[in-house]
Amino acid sequence: MILTIDVGNSNTVMVAYNDEGTRVYEQRIITEKNKVETYYKEMFERIEVEVEAVVVSCVVPHVHDGLMKALKSVFASVVFVVSAKTVKSLTILLEDPMDIGADFIATSMGAMEKYNKPIIVADVGSATKLTYTDEDGNFCGGAILPGLGTSVKSLHDFIPHLPMVDIKLPKNAIGNSTIDAIQSGIMYGLIGQIEGIAKRMEDERGIKCVKIVTGGYGALIENELEGFIYDPFLLNDGLYAIYKKECLYES
Repeated sequence: MILTIDVGNSNTVMVAYNDEGTRVYEQRIITEKNKVETYYKEMFERIEVEVEAVVVSCVVPHVHDGLMKALKSVFASVVFVVSAKTVKSLTILLEDPMDIGADFIATSMGAMEKYNKPIIVADVGSATKLTYTDEDGNFCGGAILPGLGTSVKSLHDFIPHLPMVDIKLPKNAIGNSTIDAIQSGIMYGLIGQIEGIAKRMEDERGIKCVKIVTGGYGALIENELEGFIYDPFLLNDGLYAIYKKECLYES
């Protein structure tokens, strides 16, 4: 089995794949930022599949070392850490290609494995990220927005008399209470941002794109985004695709 691990700022998603690329194990846990090695070691020991190799995307730098120690103590297997240095099969057209996060690489690779190009991916998590991969399979860049949790907390912190609200989609855009109005602004505001930025990307390139939404909060808005495909496992599927290209078939 190939174990893929996506370490985000809020959650860590673990998915294992068999030789046919079928998901055979999946788990979402909180990303621990303090007792990192102990926490992840305990989590890894609960995985009841035989792991041949591990592919990791980690965007939380101070978690990385503890995570690696936990992996090496539990699994006697190859550990491939995704970065611009290690992934050779993606052309990165950024001003500084080393700036790219592992999550951007994984979602772009996952999208190209499953969909026609060009592709726009909206990854809705602790931050909301839109990326553009062109018709030649080049990663061109994108946009980064505040995440839903950040938006809710920032609004309350800056204007304390406004209440904290649950992150959920209200029934109507016209809120008839303060809570409804905040939820409308946060949720429908994000939907409008994603749709608007995606349209601008298409207009800049003069071409229609396959548009995908993924990420931890993606399920909350998938039915409201016009023209987007919901793919909750895109990043982990991308990690598996990276393993096949960079490790399994490496000449």
